Amino acid sequence: MANADDAHDVLAALRLGWSVAEMRGRNRPDGPPGEVIGMPDRVDHPLPLRIERGRTELRIEIQSVVAELAQRLRVDDAPDGTSFTDALGDKATLLAHARALKAADALQQAHGILRQLDATDTTESARQVLAAALATQQAVVARHRQALAARQFAHAPEASVQLEQASCAGEEAGKAALEHVIETLTQQGPETAAEAITRHQQELAAAARQPWADLAELMWQFDAHVQDRLAALSESQAIGYQLGRGLADTYWALDPDQQHGSASWSFLLGERRCDELSRLTGRLAAYMGEYTAPAVAGSLEVWKAVVAAPTWLGDPKQTGQALYSQIRRWYELIILEQDPTTLIAPAAFIRDYRLLARALKIFWPELAATVVGLAALITLLFLVNTGGAAAWAKTLSGVLAIVGLSLAGLTGTLKNSAQALLKRLRQDAYTDLVAVAVQTAPPPPDKSALQKAINRRELTPATPN
Repeated sequence: MANADDAHDVLAALRLGWSVAEMRGRNRPDGPPGEVIGMPDRVDHPLPLRIERGRTELRIEIQSVVAELAQRLRVDDAPDGTSFTDALGDKATLLAHARALKAADALQQAHGILRQLDATDTTESARQVLAAALATQQAVVARHRQALAARQFAHAPEASVQLEQASCAGEEAGKAALEHVIETLTQQGPETAAEAITRHQQELAAAARQPWADLAELMWQFDAHVQDRLAALSESQAIGYQLGRGLADTYWALDPDQQHGSASWSFLLGERRCDELSRLTGRLAAYMGEYTAPAVAGSLEVWKAVVAAPTWLGDPKQTGQALYSQIRRWYELIILEQDPTTLIAPAAFIRDYRLLARALKIFWPELAATVVGLAALITLLFLVNTGGAAAWAKTLSGVLAIVGLSLAGLTGTLKNSAQALLKRLRQDAYTDLVAVAVQTAPPPPDKSALQKAINRRELTPATPN
């Protein structure tokens, strides 16, 4: 068992790997959405839960987590002495403003409205969306112009001024796009406005292409630096980092529509990578709860089977949401150290016929002897109360009762001395139940496919001798 100090560092490395994958996914222009419920309004600045925070807020949050963990693990310093996470923060900021997210979201919403109009509809709802977004975008641009003027007046470093200039230019492009679409909608109608929205969306996407390429390259360099540094300091921490990033990447690096390549289902949840993630999980089993590592390995086998069966994979986008639920559960089990047995449904232990079959297989000698002994004892009592019974019958029944019950007691004593065997029975039962409870995959086309996949896992809890 790992000591407490080492476990703390390994958990920090695992969380850093997870956060790096999430940071990359949240900054990727075509990245997965995660789960953003949002707030019904912003009146009086209500305090949101994490799932109620906006995409920008969640992006900034995960970047802060990466910076803090990198400093804690002493992997933040680049070879030239600068801070990796400071540079990542600057490039992520530039990318976000190049995308002009508030304007882009409004353009997407208005485009959906305009495409659904029929001859009797008006364009008023689309106009309201665009007008509200323009007011917001004007405020954003005004703040950036003020920030730029303040930096120039204070003679801030040239790199800081250039970052603010580029950020301001990106938001101004979003503002100009909204103004042009509103003008087009007013003067030329919904079809022309929809075409204008498409052009502006393409322009914003093109403007974000180079900032994303720069950020992605720097994140690759940072990841390589972290792996090299941790491998030199602690193999356990290096494994923890890889495991955290690998598990999170199954969702945050995924492009559901990609058939092949590094963002495809077949790569991120294919046999080779799932097997490696299971091996990494096994190597860190000592840092997890008793049933956590086998449960994670079992769920990886399930997802490997899902990806291998197109009928089970189904609609990639819907299955992607199920995968998001899966990585949240992995996070809760491994990083937040939730006991996986709390996920088992009530009475599931009793309903598991495999457990009952296993118990009968192990304990059949004493159960059979007990049944024989009790049957003979009942027969003896019956014969004693029956005056016409032969003496030999009473004697035989008595001997069978004594021998049967004694044999049951003897074998029971022998079984009770084999504590490891009894614990293994309990562990196997709970492991199967936990593995089923932990996975969040879509329902399989064949009911037996789920259990078959879980049975292919190669990790089991350690049993003390």
